[in-house]
Formats: sequence, C-alpha cells, structure tokens
Amino acid sequence: MAENKSKPKRRLKPPQSVREKAQQSKNIIAKDKKPGKLKQAIKRLFIKIGNFLKKYKLFRIIAKILKFIGLIIVPKYIRNSWKEIKLVTWPNRKETIRLTYAVLAFAIVIGAFVALLDYGLNDLFKVILLGKH
Repeated sequence: MAENKSKPKRRLKPPQSVREKAQQSKNIIAKDKKPGKLKQAIKRLFIKIGNFLKKYKLFRIIAKILKFIGLIIVPKYIRNSWKEIKLVTWPNRKETIRLTYAVLAFAIVIGAFVALLDYGLNDLFKVILLGKH
C-alpha cells in the first residue's frame, strides 16, 4: 500500500488593512528619525527649565493666563482640526501621482459621458418638441 505523503497546506497571511499599513509606515519613519545628541541635549535643557519654573507660583499663574488667552484667540474648531491633521497618514509621492492620474482619467470619462448624454438629449428634444428631423 502506498503511503499518502501530502504536503501540509500552506497558510496565507490575510492582506494588511489600510490602518495596519499606516501604522507600519509610522513605525518605520519613527525608527529613521532618531534624535541626535544636540536635539536630546536641547530637549533635556527645556525639561529642566520647565521643572525649575513649575516650582514658582508666579510662573504657573502666567502659564495658566497664557493658556486661557490661547483658548480665547484660537477657536475650538481650529484646535480640533489641527489635532486631526496630525493623525492623518499622508500618501507618498508615488502614490500621490498615481491617484492624481486616476482622478484625471475619471474626470475625463465622466465629462465625455455627460457631453454625449447632453448631445443626445438635445437632439431628442429637438425632434419631440420642434418636430425637426
């Protein structure tokens, strides 16, 4: 009797969703943007200055006043819009060009369809209403 030596079934990965692709590209970009020593030193300096100023009541009061003025000057809609824009994953150059061509092609096709429909309906109404052949 011959033994049935079948290969195990190959399992395919499900395709990545748009959200997973965006998260993966963010992770790649985050790995590429490692801060330099100068940038880290400046960041530490600002943190130390901030911690120093937090100790004094006057600076806390001034910070609260400036924050309140900022809330009045900049409307809530603009603040929320800015937060949303930060969350957007923008396409790269190649994808932008591809999508632009797709939009242009779609616009040309729809424009031609509307022009043909307009021409046909124009002739139809001339025949029906005016009785011209």
